[in-house]
Amino acid sequence: MGSFGLPGAVAVAAMSSADREAFVRSLNRERRRVEAQVALFVHTVAQVGGYLDDKHRTARAWGQAACNWSAVEAGRFVKAGDTLARFESAAALAQAGELGVAQLHALSLVVANPRVQDHLADGEAVLVGSAASLDYADYLTFLHGWVAAADPDGAHQSAERAHRNRRARVGVVDNECFVDAVGGASAGVQLKEILDAFAQSEWSADWDEGVVAHGEGMCPGLLLRTDAQRRFDALLAIFHAAAGMSTDATGSGVTVNLLVGLDAFEHHLEAVLGGDPGPLDPNDPLSRCETDGGVVIESYDMLIAAATGHVRRVVLDSAGVVVDMGRKQRVFTGALREAVLFSGRRCMWPGCHIPAAACQADHVLPWSQAGPTSTVNGAPVCGHHNRWKSRGYRTWRDPHGNWRHYRPGGTEMGWRADLACIEVLAAAHSETLVG
Repeated sequence: MGSFGLPGAVAVAAMSSADREAFVRSLNRERRRVEAQVALFVHTVAQVGGYLDDKHRTARAWGQAACNWSAVEAGRFVKAGDTLARFESAAALAQAGELGVAQLHALSLVVANPRVQDHLADGEAVLVGSAASLDYADYLTFLHGWVAAADPDGAHQSAERAHRNRRARVGVVDNECFVDAVGGASAGVQLKEILDAFAQSEWSADWDEGVVAHGEGMCPGLLLRTDAQRRFDALLAIFHAAAGMSTDATGSGVTVNLLVGLDAFEHHLEAVLGGDPGPLDPNDPLSRCETDGGVVIESYDMLIAAATGHVRRVVLDSAGVVVDMGRKQRVFTGALREAVLFSGRRCMWPGCHIPAAACQADHVLPWSQAGPTSTVNGAPVCGHHNRWKSRGYRTWRDPHGNWRHYRPGGTEMGWRADLACIEVLAAAHSETLVG
């Protein structure tokens, strides 16, 4: 055994995959508990004015002096303590080791936002429940969307400011050039999609050239250019393509998909047309307005983009999913394939962050086992994990939209395997959405 009761390399090598995950999660639970205890203690010190004894101006300054924290770290503890004191459900989860450290600090930034204070009491269940039930990246997207719905004026002002301050320049210094551009998120997602599409073309060109040179021995390590080099060359190709276009050219053919709930779309449209619709419920996930990659877009920008045709809107039904196309076929193609890729922002395999746009649309229940070719049985899966999951792994999506993965031996993979209160949290989350 190593220090702190940690197993050594031999013991770790002898563990099963499930045992390794269980051990690191047990360590992580202790880390979560300690983080919460420190935050609550700092909050109590602030409450009783304990930092004043040694003439510190704030509890944050006291923490910096007592523990040599950075100003940012001390500020995070102060905000986290305020959040745990305000949300009893969050404190209970944190003390049980069920609330992630990163999730706690992300939630604390929302709680500290003065523009959403009126919605926090009603939003506690969904804000805290989502922290414990969503993957971290999805939770950040959820929080961004919740704040945008709770403070539409602030979101609109921020988007207007980003658009107003847009700029771009190309500088050349000695033998190097520099490209600098800043603008709004709505324009940014279009720029990114176009650059990604051109970069993929550059990768394909490298691969084809490599196959000619190396035949069956071709592998990614033999590609002529690095990813960074290909992306720069892709940017140059975009400029060249634009320079050669006629004035009536329609563009690259790249489509940006923007997901929005039907009620939210009609609400924003009515407001722009001069109506006075009631406020949207920020706790309703269908109030969101975001790209299929998870970038939250301000509502006014969404309407402009949808009207100009540069962005395709995908209106979700009341269940928050794209409708089943009902096709009876072996392979996901066309609109059906796109609908499957809309069901997730990344490869559905735990820990994989390949974006859905770069994934394959695959059957959750295999076609060979009578799995239908429909959106309810489809998921975005990268090529690597699509091949791997056929080796006895089982995947299903629970009623709350979370992917659950099981090894051939039956043990569950990933952090949800150790979420003892998942059924309670999911039920509470479901009741909140229905209510």
